[in-house]
Amino acid sequence: MAVLRRAAEFGFSARRMQPNLVAKEPSKTFSDTQNYGAASIFAQMSSYGSVACALNEIGDRFAFDDSAKRNYAVVATWRMLKCVKAQ
Repeated sequence: MAVLRRAAEFGFSARRMQPNLVAKEPSKTFSDTQNYGAASIFAQMSSYGSVACALNEIGDRFAFDDSAKRNYAVVATWRMLKCVKAQ
């Protein structure tokens, strides 16, 4: 998520725009990230076009300790690019 956030910020900077990610929807609270250091990044990216979403988009568990599957990584990257292009 941190890499996707930085990639979005870079996309804005490359287009000479302010690198501010504007929330598109309310942020989600994941049940397994409250005591994790990057919880704020997960929340921020969940509000930015659902780049961060629950495991298999079901429930409220992010599963940050699990390995990312290729399809999740592709969808998260696609959602980030879609938001950058739309802004």
